[in-house]
Amino acid sequence: MPKQKAFVAKKIEWLQIENPQNKWYTDKLLQILDRRVRTDPMLFVLYSNGRIFWIGQSDKGISKLRTQVLANKKKRSWDSFAIYTIANRSYLNDAEALATRIAMHAKIGYKNFTRAKNTTEDVKKDMRTWANAEIRMASRSLRPLERKYKKTLWRLDTKEKKIRKSYLKRIEKAKDAMRQKRLRAERDRKISVLKTQRKKLSPWRQSIAVWQARVRSFQNIKL
Repeated sequence: MPKQKAFVAKKIEWLQIENPQNKWYTDKLLQILDRRVRTDPMLFVLYSNGRIFWIGQSDKGISKLRTQVLANKKKRSWDSFAIYTIANRSYLNDAEALATRIAMHAKIGYKNFTRAKNTTEDVKKDMRTWANAEIRMASRSLRPLERKYKKTLWRLDTKEKKIRKSYLKRIEKAKDAMRQKRLRAERDRKISVLKTQRKKLSPWRQSIAVWQARVRSFQNIKL
């Protein structure tokens, strides 16, 4: 007997549509889904706080879901979704009608469509691979910048300590009050030059902060 073809070919369940700490998450997720399900006919379920918000169908892959995402970019009332690809396109309307008719509970049982190939973990794996690659790329830019910044800052701090130590001895040895005053003024001018040089490091600090935030945003992706 030939093996009967599954009604639901693939399922991708309970994925978050966006990550508030990573602005690139949604775009990459849609790219991966586009590669995984291509133009398969599908039902998609949108959830809001664990409750079914909408059940829809698409006979052109995730294009309709992508439209839903973009349409709700600024004001979205749903936060996660599931996809079930239908093996036969002609069953799509009936499948949507049936799903809409029986969707009475907050969450459809996980044991539904047990013969469907579960692609959820594949999508999660793709997203983790992407996030790790982005972390490595950002780290390659961040680490040399951090080393250069720390080395420059250490050199300026060391130079200031030497100046203060040197002038402290000279001021203590000077017996004349005017001489001491001139030495203090000279010391302060040199320290002021170092402070100016530190201020010039501000763009470095800002760049480091941006790269560090980027790394954290990808580290915070949990799937």
